[in-house]
Amino acid sequence: MKIGIFIGSTLFVAAVLLGVVQLWFTPWSPDIFLKLELTVGAAFLIDIVVCFVIREYSEDKANRSGDHLN
Repeated sequence: MKIGIFIGSTLFVAAVLLGVVQLWFTPWSPDIFLKLELTVGAAFLIDIVVCFVIREYSEDKANRSGDHLN
């Protein structure tokens, strides 16, 4: 779970940095920039969904085995 949070935070920071670099220096055409941002955004959403599914699975497994949740 901690790895997923780190990956998600890194992707968010990368998206913000891409936006700032594009704003100040315009290294990419608008089409390429949009593709980059959408790709990073999609990876961010995938990371969130995977982390949520893993967390829910582990909580369900703990509930079924009778263990207490932390």
